[in-house]
Formats: sequence, C-alpha cells, structure tokens
Amino acid sequence: MSRRILWVWGGGVTFFAATLLMFPHKEASFAAFFTYSLQYLLLILSIYIAKNEPSQKNKYIFLNFAAFFSLSIPSHLFVFVGTVFFPNESFARLYVNQYVCYGLYYFLLASAITYLTIDVLFRDYKTYQKYLLTLILVGAFFGFYYGGFLADAKYTHHSADVQDWKMLSTTYEDFVKTNGYAPSAKELASLTPLHSWDQGQPVGTLYPEARLARVEALYRYLPDDYMVLVYKPIWQYAMNMSVVCIGFVLLFFGYLYMKDPPQGAYIEKIMFLLLVFCSLEILHSWSAIKSVELGAASAIWAIGNYVSTVVLLFIAGTFAMRLRFITSPKGEFYEQELASSPTGVTRWRDALDNIVVEKFFNRKLILGRLFVSPTRK
Repeated sequence: MSRRILWVWGGGVTFFAATLLMFPHKEASFAAFFTYSLQYLLLILSIYIAKNEPSQKNKYIFLNFAAFFSLSIPSHLFVFVGTVFFPNESFARLYVNQYVCYGLYYFLLASAITYLTIDVLFRDYKTYQKYLLTLILVGAFFGFYYGGFLADAKYTHHSADVQDWKMLSTTYEDFVKTNGYAPSAKELASLTPLHSWDQGQPVGTLYPEARLARVEALYRYLPDDYMVLVYKPIWQYAMNMSVVCIGFVLLFFGYLYMKDPPQGAYIEKIMFLLLVFCSLEILHSWSAIKSVELGAASAIWAIGNYVSTVVLLFIAGTFAMRLRFITSPKGEFYEQELASSPTGVTRWRDALDNIVVEKFFNRKLILGRLFVSPTRK
C-alpha cells in the first residue's frame, strides 16, 4: 500500500511540475510548490485512512481532512489564473485568492478541527448531529469574520485603509508636483479631509488630532505601497480563523485532560501538530500585516511556508503511522473495540509514546494508563 501511495503522490507532483513547464503562469515560489505538494500527499493519506478505518465514525474525521487537503489542487491551479484561466479578468487572481485560497481554506480547516473536537465531546451524537453542530459553530465565526467578502467581492479595495490611502495618495502627488518635495505627515493631515467609515461608507469627518494619527499610520505606505493594505483584511481573516482553530484544539485537549476518554491511535498527536500549524499561520498573517511592502510580505510568506512545511512533514508522518496501525490486525481489533466499548479499553501506547518513555522517563516508575504497554500481560 505504501508503494502505491508513493506512486500516486509522485505522479501528482510530476504532473504539477510538468504543467508549470508547459503552460504560462504567474510567478510560483518553490516554497508554495513544496507546501501544496505535501498537502496533496496528505490528501492521499486521508483518503486511504478513511477507506481502511475499522470505525465508521473515524471515517468522517479523515474525510474532513481529505476535503481540506484537496485544496492542494486549486492551490496549484492558482498560478495559472490570469494566464491560462481568466486571462482578461483583472480581478480574477484576487477573487480566487480570497474565496478559495483563504476563504474556503480556513473554513475547511476549522471544520475539520471542530468536527474532531465535537466527536470527542459528544461521542454518542449521531453523525448528522455532529456535522450540524460543526456547521453552526464554524459558520458563525466564518460569517462574522468573512461577511464583508461575501457581501462585496471587492471588499479589500473598499476598506477604510484603502479609501484613506487613495485620498492621501492624491494629495501627496499633488503636493510633490507643486512644491518639488515630499510632504510631512503633518502637512498631509492639514491638506486632506479624512473620514470615519462604517461598512465602506463615510459617516463623518475626523477631528485634527484623529486625522493626524490616521495619516501617521498610513504615511509609510505612500506613495505606492498600497497592496499590503489591500491584502490586510484577508490576512486578518486568516489570523482570526486560525485563532478559532486553536480554541477548538485547546478545548479538545482540555476535555481529554478532564475526562481522559480513550482515543484512536495518533489522534492526539495529529491535533497537537495542528495546534503548532495554526499557531504558525497566525504568526505568518500577523507578520504580513505588519509589513510595509508587498515584496516583504511575500518574503515572509515564503519563509513561513518553509516552516509550515516542516510541520506538514510531521503531520504526514503521523497520518502514515495511523494508516499502518489501522491496517494491522492488532490495530483493527483495537479500533473496533474502542468504537464498541471505549470505557473497557486501555489506551494504546503508540510508537511516539514509546519514544517519549524510552528517552525521557523511567518506565519502572510510570504506572498511569497512558504508559501501560499494549503487550503487557
């Protein structure tokens, strides 16, 4: 099976690389290529795990991850938007980026994590009830943070930051043409009437003190570094949804700490790695928001992709260990018993637990359930 998975993954990555050589495309970084190639591997592993899961309820957990990692394919196709796809649509890349690469991406990530948490908290709920609760919770956060994008496709261009920047940019250019030098922030504030905004509409004029503070906040983006301001709402949404994901991961571990329900092998490790992954997503988004130039923000994302790729490698390894475990006779028996009578099953000590015990603990002093050897008689 592992050879078949490697062949399918290798074929997919080869196809990705071949299309980059065959068709015109926008600039594609190696970091991004490596990231979505690993996500494609995780898509394959998720499908194989769902197909071989002994427990029916666990199939849905990994089908959710398969849905999330399936976005590796649109991530690759994104580099062809503007050349092969929609060559005459100037906003096509913005639309695909904000609705698929960010909007759908974090919605599916949050859904996969939230469903797994709900599955632990409400083990006896039916599958449709778990999905309904997941959609209500994730949908509420998604609607709150992403509502502006759904109401206005050009929401990023109509944000208060971009609107104020346009007014300041016009005054800045006129001042330079007239006086031959760049105006100070105080001079710009005295010449430009700025407004307070509500849902993209001006609702009042700022007082001099507030106007000066506003100009000082936007001055570093003049005269032409406005693209960071355009993408700022998207990065803010990514950061907010990552915080939501972390919240549900912490709820997952908090419940495990309080109730200690037996879990499928490697599930806890997957959630821990997702905690690290989402934390890095917050760091990348926050760093990009604080950038002044789009080039600097792009460099931050590239570096962030390399770091996130390391975490994805660990997640892929954990998925692979999960697949190997459930396809073994002892793993299949353990998972079936866990599904039918979880309170009568002793927690399985997986390979990662064994490493921790061997390297950091004296096994003769460990008596807790977590460290009970599955081979002990």
